[in-house]
Amino acid sequence: MSRPRPHWLCFDLDGTLVDSVPDIAYSVNLMLTQLNCPSVPETMVRNWIGNGAAKLVERALRHTHDSVSDAQLSSAQALFFSAYQDNMAKRSQLFPDCLSTLEYFHKQHIALACVTNKPRQFTQPLLAQMKLDVFFPVLVCGDDLSAKKPHPAPLLYALEQLAGQPQQGYMIGDSQTDMETAVRAGTGAIYVSYGYNRGISVDEYQPIVIDELKQLIQLFG
Repeated sequence: MSRPRPHWLCFDLDGTLVDSVPDIAYSVNLMLTQLNCPSVPETMVRNWIGNGAAKLVERALRHTHDSVSDAQLSSAQALFFSAYQDNMAKRSQLFPDCLSTLEYFHKQHIALACVTNKPRQFTQPLLAQMKLDVFFPVLVCGDDLSAKKPHPAPLLYALEQLAGQPQQGYMIGDSQTDMETAVRAGTGAIYVSYGYNRGISVDEYQPIVIDELKQLIQLFG
């Protein structure tokens, strides 16, 4: 069923537009090797993604350590950042129909933004490598503000830049974090079922659920 045309759409990045797990897992394992820890399978790293790079590193360390100090976290994060800086777009791929879907809404003059918990030093190069940067005049990254998703501030800040109102569009993402962000900001919520949500239910947020990005065109076409 077609819905009213939105004024804006805000997209999450990892797990929504880009399957970045292969590069992230490779970089996590480089970090673990440097820390003399055993490597972990990509499927495990997939379940650690969703709350920013610092939380990812913490989850990796807690998998191999009974206790983790702040100093260990800081050192490990520096190792991960260095590894990922060199590997952020070597194995990652766009999810199916990503480009064609964004091109459709761009041509329809619907305002687009990307709101991610990923640090800006990784987000901008990744978007450029994947040729997605042209679609997002507004980009809010995990280290741009004092608060990250699921706090509503990043999404509301993006709407300020888009000159949009919360009720005029949708936050689109693959995680409980994204759905909570949408609800707290007072926007619509669209959940993509193929991402990195670790099996956590999002039913309480009552999102629209899609299994493929191209279904957005069917929703609003």
